[in-house]
Formats: sequence, C-alpha cells, structure tokens
Amino acid sequence: MALSSMRYKNSPFEPRVYRGKEFYIKRDDLLDKDFSGNKARKFYYFLKNDFPTIKRVVSYGSNQSNAMYSLSVLAKLKSWEFVYFCDHIPKLLKENPIGNFKYALLNGMKLIESKDRAKEANELKSKTTLVIQEGGRQAEAKFGIELLANELKQDIKKHNIKNPYIFLPSGTGTTALYLSVFLDCRVFTCSTVGGDEYLKDQFLELEKDESLFPKILSSKKKYHYAKPYLELYELWYELKKEMGVEFDLIYDTVGWQKLLLHANSIKGTPIYIHQGGIKGNESMLARYERKFP
Repeated sequence: MALSSMRYKNSPFEPRVYRGKEFYIKRDDLLDKDFSGNKARKFYYFLKNDFPTIKRVVSYGSNQSNAMYSLSVLAKLKSWEFVYFCDHIPKLLKENPIGNFKYALLNGMKLIESKDRAKEANELKSKTTLVIQEGGRQAEAKFGIELLANELKQDIKKHNIKNPYIFLPSGTGTTALYLSVFLDCRVFTCSTVGGDEYLKDQFLELEKDESLFPKILSSKKKYHYAKPYLELYELWYELKKEMGVEFDLIYDTVGWQKLLLHANSIKGTPIYIHQGGIKGNESMLARYERKFP
C-alpha cells in the first residue's frame, strides 16, 4: 500500500469544459489508490502523527460510509483494531457484501449494530482507544485540509486563474468549512445529507465565527440522502462521458446539480473538489439497477 503520493505529491488539478463552461477539477480522488479523497485529508493528522498508546480506533455512521472505508485503511496502516458502529445492516448486504462495506470488512473492520451508535462509540474513548466522529467531523481535520488549501493556492497561481471560486458538496461540511477558513477566495458548498440548517449546525460544531462559513447553494428540489434518482444517475453518466471523470453517485451528483443551477449567476472560474468515494459507487449502482432495471 503506497503512501508516497499522499505524503509528498499534490493531487492533480485538471481543466475541463462541461456544457460550454470552463471548470477546473481538483482530483483528490487520485491522491492514493487506497487512501484518497476528503477522508484522507481529514484523517491525515492521524496518519502522520504517532500515537504510542493507541491500539484501537472507533467510529460510527452509515453502512456504506466513505469514512468507514478510509478508517479501515488507516487502522490497517497503523496496525490498530478498527471497530465501527452502525444502526442497521440490511440482510441483503450481510449476505452479499459490496462497496465500502465489503472493502472495510476485508481490511479487518469489526462491526457492531447499535441504535445508539454515537453514544456507544464515544463511551469507548480511552488512553488506548481513539474515537473518530461520524464523517471525520473534528478539529484534527484542519491538519490535512490546510494542506489541500495550500495546494489549491499553488494550483490557482500556476494556472493564472482570475477570480476563482471553490465548490464542493458537503456531508458534515468539515472540508468546506476549513477550506473557507484557510483560503482567500470564495468557497461554496451544498447540503447532501440534511437540509441547509442542518449543515449550518455542523459548521457551528467546529467554528463559532459565522463570517468564516462557506456559502451554501440551495435549490427547491430536495433529494433524500443516498436514494436513487434517475435524473441524478443521468447527470453522473453525462459527467463521466463528457469529462472522462467518474464522480461519486451520492454526493457529487447532488453537488453538480446545485452547482450547475447557480454557475451562471456566480462570477468567476469554478474549481470543483473531487472528494473521492468511488468505491461506494459499486453499491449505489447495484441499487440503481434494482430500482431502474
């Protein structure tokens, strides 16, 4: 498992044209074969530093979480036990593991089903157990996201981009928030898990100065998290065909839908942060096939 790309090499920064508009894509999906995307940035602090007393890492979240898979990689690299709490594992998934769930299990994840997953996970915190909040929403994420911000400054300067702005979809909003803190240019995001107020509440968990918050792009159309929508699949397919880039089927499709809705009204050149999560497409594509055979 090579980590040289994550430790020493910036992720690619690529120009693209889509629907007649110029975009730049920050390819954090290509940071490393196993440890990539925004979760690699969020967890880089734990990868980079030594924790001599830690023997186990514990977290919680959904059964196809990108963070779950990335933590399984981190734990394997650090020779830690990895325990993950999830409120429900469908029988079909148990019998036929797929996507992030499958690969996290292959990395040695120990799974516990719990209706009170956050409480039970946090109760295990000790001198030998590190607890990571759902989706990596914690202050240590600053460490890797600041590196991303510095890379973006270099990319913008190298490509001589005038009036740039950053866009990325949010789950917990941690990456968008800290990019907004560390960058001088505008940062836009959108909610994908809950509504806009939920996302603001997530920001407030980490930062009380609302002037530092990224701007949230909204739309009247609401999407239930991780539910298959034919229009989002069609957008994902078109993006892949036109740009030659595979995006995440859950976060990126909603992100692109909202960015395209607002792009003509925002002055400047958009820079889209590709946050990885491609392994999760395996399970989402299976869900699409079942719903739209």
